[in-house]
Amino acid sequence: MSRVLLGDVAVEHKETCKGSKAGYPIVGLEHLTPEEIILSAWDEGNDNTFTKVFRKGNVLFGRRRAYLKKAAVAPFDGICSGDITVIEAKEDRILPSLLPFVIQNDALFDFAVGKSAGSLSPRVKWEHLKNYEFELPDMEKQEELAKVLWAMDDTKKAYQKLIAATDELVKSQFIGPLSHGKYAIHTASERRCA
Repeated sequence: MSRVLLGDVAVEHKETCKGSKAGYPIVGLEHLTPEEIILSAWDEGNDNTFTKVFRKGNVLFGRRRAYLKKAAVAPFDGICSGDITVIEAKEDRILPSLLPFVIQNDALFDFAVGKSAGSLSPRVKWEHLKNYEFELPDMEKQEELAKVLWAMDDTKKAYQKLIAATDELVKSQFIGPLSHGKYAIHTASERRCA
């Protein structure tokens, strides 16, 4: 294990779209879900002023209002808001599959909040984020750690799907359709008589 700075193992990806944005998914801060590790929402084909390009595997970090804990790995190439810092792993120093977990943690968000400037809409710059210090194991341990963390994320998502399905099942047992598309809650005695 060695102590490293985020800037030792990652860089800010600075690429801009100078041509047509047609076909690129568009990501704004509203698409980053707090504490979700993989980007799951975006827009397509919308007119916008965004020009910042991100690539599949980059981490999108919501630099405005860092206390909202918005950061996610991009599953595709796209264009994002200027209020998002695009972070790319230095693959010889850190596994790209581990970087999202380094960034998506309370200690980094606390550090980012402490370095943010501005009163109404505080923002943190990469120049400050890159000084975040953390412990990083060797590459072999990074692989083991990444596998465990992604397995935990898969389990969390499966659990969330199970909760949502259970919620829908419970709703279907207590809410029945009426005429004109309205719903009513049925009592236990009404369900027995049906």
